Amino acid sequence: MTATRPRPNRGEAGAALVVAARRLFAEQGYRATTTRQIAAEAGVSHALLRYHFSSKEGLRDAVDEDVLGSFGQAVGTAVEEGVAPGTLAEAGRATALVFGADPDRRRYLRRVLVDGDDRSSALLGRLVTGAENEIDRLVTDPDSLSAEDRRWAAYQVLFLILGPLLLEPSLEVVLGGDPFEPSVLAARSAANQRLLQRGLFDPR
Repeated sequence: MTATRPRPNRGEAGAALVVAARRLFAEQGYRATTTRQIAAEAGVSHALLRYHFSSKEGLRDAVDEDVLGSFGQAVGTAVEEGVAPGTLAEAGRATALVFGADPDRRRYLRRVLVDGDDRSSALLGRLVTGAENEIDRLVTDPDSLSAEDRRWAAYQVLFLILGPLLLEPSLEVVLGGDPFEPSVLAARSAANQRLLQRGLFDPR
């Protein structure tokens, strides 16, 4: 006889609904997923979904906040692991934790970013803003960047981060293994940091 999964209590219901919505939105898409499916996946009543988030759109906002807000938590984790704060290594480790370590978050981001709707554009815009803020924090002499380089810097950083995430299924075949396995992820993150610090074709 299969043991039944314990139902989340009222206080845990919000978090359980976010996890369930993130998974179902990634698998089925936002439009194809119903609030009743999400509630059933989370093991809570449909009324609790309405109580916590008012609507499916409100729940999707909470999922986005969970995915993007996890970067700050990952920065703290990177520091706890001994990575010096305020460095490219800290940002690289935090980024790897957020965009690499959690397959559900990867699938969700991939689904949203390739859907090409208003939500996709808004999410990408927030990622660009976050990358711009990180560049401002980490570049010691921002004025050394030309206006054109500065314009594209955030996008170039994001291309390095999001490329493997968006191409994950094919990349796994080409590499012959999981591109987000911890040692592979760490090696790629370190290579990205060296590329950003030194440039690929710098004659030095």
